[in-house]
Amino acid sequence: MTQAYLRAWGGIAFLALSSVAFGLEVDHDVIQALRANSNDKIISVVVNLQGQLDLSSIGNNAGTELEKGPLIAKQLETFNSTSASPLIRFFKTANLAGLKEITPIWLTNSLRIRGTSDVIQKLLSMNGVESIVMDSGKSVSEFDDQSHALASLEKKKDTKVSWGVTKVRAPELWAQGVTGKGITVAMIDSGANLKHPDLLPNIWQNPGETGMDDKGKDRTTNGIDDDKNGYVDDVVGWNFEGKNNDPTDSEGHGSQTAGIVGGMGAGGTQTGVAPGVKLMILRSCCDAGAQIFESNTWEAMQYALKNGARVISMSLSVKHPANPSYAKWRRAGEVMLAAGVVHVNSAGNRGSGFTPHNVGAPATNPPAWAFPKQVLLTGLSSMIAIGATDQNDKLRYYSSIGPVTWEDIPEYKDFPYSDGKSGLIRPDVCGPSEVPSTAMTGAGYTSSFGGTSSATPNVAGVVALLLSAKPNLSVAQVTEALQMSTVQVETSFNNKCGAGRVDAVAAVDYAKARF
Repeated sequence: MTQAYLRAWGGIAFLALSSVAFGLEVDHDVIQALRANSNDKIISVVVNLQGQLDLSSIGNNAGTELEKGPLIAKQLETFNSTSASPLIRFFKTANLAGLKEITPIWLTNSLRIRGTSDVIQKLLSMNGVESIVMDSGKSVSEFDDQSHALASLEKKKDTKVSWGVTKVRAPELWAQGVTGKGITVAMIDSGANLKHPDLLPNIWQNPGETGMDDKGKDRTTNGIDDDKNGYVDDVVGWNFEGKNNDPTDSEGHGSQTAGIVGGMGAGGTQTGVAPGVKLMILRSCCDAGAQIFESNTWEAMQYALKNGARVISMSLSVKHPANPSYAKWRRAGEVMLAAGVVHVNSAGNRGSGFTPHNVGAPATNPPAWAFPKQVLLTGLSSMIAIGATDQNDKLRYYSSIGPVTWEDIPEYKDFPYSDGKSGLIRPDVCGPSEVPSTAMTGAGYTSSFGGTSSATPNVAGVVALLLSAKPNLSVAQVTEALQMSTVQVETSFNNKCGAGRVDAVAAVDYAKARF
């Protein structure tokens, strides 16, 4: 009999368990579920395996930033498969009826396992497992803090350019032929209106699931995983909630974020900053309401990485009281940095009052480049955290304000805030918020979509334009170009708006002169 450490909200607890592997950390909620659960109810857990692949040398053989992602994805998959092989062999041999799912989350060297209590109990005695945590819904800031996130639908008859698009000066780049063409942006959200005339032409198509197969059947509907990526008929992306190939929007949130990145104006209103971009639709939430399952989002991120996305636009962040898996989010950001994928994420809508916990994860991750007034003590990630501004370049009152700290996260213990330290300045930049966008159904528009949820895709669209103009920029170079070319908001670099509000023309000019 050994003791397992339990991660509890109030601190570390101890519980005596039989047949528990030495050093295994077990989430308190997992123990509670095992104690209370009959063997006919399914429990979902994330099993974090021991060790991580060294990112310092992988990807060096890739010729361009675009080629890094699939190469690194392959190496991470191999590492995860090797780490998980004893566990997988055991379950195959045991042939347990209660085992419903084993999904590799190779982004963080983890597995999602769903099964009855007898299945989960067996995990406790397995070597090579670092920790076991519940795969449960966690509250997201963007959906339930502000009632103005969604607004009434209206059909516009006359072509009009969104004020947010004009504010970031995107039309001036379109006139130069810079539209985002050649760049794929992964929209990790509640799905999208796949039939909207502004979105349909720009929806990404998976080349491995289109055309005809060797039997003369249409690959889009043949019920076969033609490209062997683990997803059947994933033609335009995937629904990680429903475990199917239909990422149609369920909430309206994702349709609007997609419209701000790449809506091309066919229905009457030009909502998109980068109308030449391709939108990879990855639905990771929010059927369960204003919450996400982190494992679904990590799975969506690794799909984006493996399938060639250069940018991730994610208007979702997990609040501190929901106990986000900070270390795993940061590891995911480190992977994305090594792979050359720019992760643009909302800071959240909590405003101030909870310092240093106003900003939600993963926007708490550090950036890839240190602004001259930013103090970077240790590691970097691919994160560009986004705040929200109005038409007069004033900070929206709800925009989450930094700093953040990692001093209480055992795996990192950096960016201290206590004892008078400054922490990590968040956000990095701001974008326009409360702008029109594409509706969840039909061909209409929402009159105003707010929160940092709308600021984020405005910035993601600017990143797509920047990469379209300079395709081989690294994540650090993109971050530098954005921050060094902003319009100042209130004062210089600070915890309200970072370096300021983004300016697409100035960012491209800076990148062309600097790199």
